[in-house]
Amino acid sequence: MNKTISTLGPNDAKCCFYLPNPPTFPDNWSHNQADAIASLIALNGNHWRKILTIMAKIMCPTEDWKSYRDDFLLKESEQIHINATQLSSQSQIHIVSGQSSATQLSLNLAHFSATQTEPRLNTCQSCLLVPYLDYRQYPNKLIEETRGYLTSLEIS
Repeated sequence: MNKTISTLGPNDAKCCFYLPNPPTFPDNWSHNQADAIASLIALNGNHWRKILTIMAKIMCPTEDWKSYRDDFLLKESEQIHINATQLSSQSQIHIVSGQSSATQLSLNLAHFSATQTEPRLNTCQSCLLVPYLDYRQYPNKLIEETRGYLTSLEIS
């Protein structure tokens, strides 16, 4: 089971999320399989359910984020890079989750807000620095603000 994967999702995804810690992967797991998200949640529990739910709420083009999470997340439009040291060259927008991910990517944090109480866009790199994808740090109000940023960029 302790399969090491550093990228989840298609290589040509328009949006890339950067996270510091990987989930545990089932044997022979692929983002393309029908139950990819369900199997990650089953194996990793509530913590990864929250991460994937927040991603779905940010990226879903409608209000049906649950179906989007279960059926479409990581299939076409999004990917996750774990412990990345450089931004994906294929993605149009980069959502960097937490200061540890930003530091790992060697991003200049001065270009972002001093606190992580709202998403901040670094337009020269198309990066959005957001809190870690957990409801305690990333409540629904902030998710809506993030969606607003992406909508204004015509990304979501």
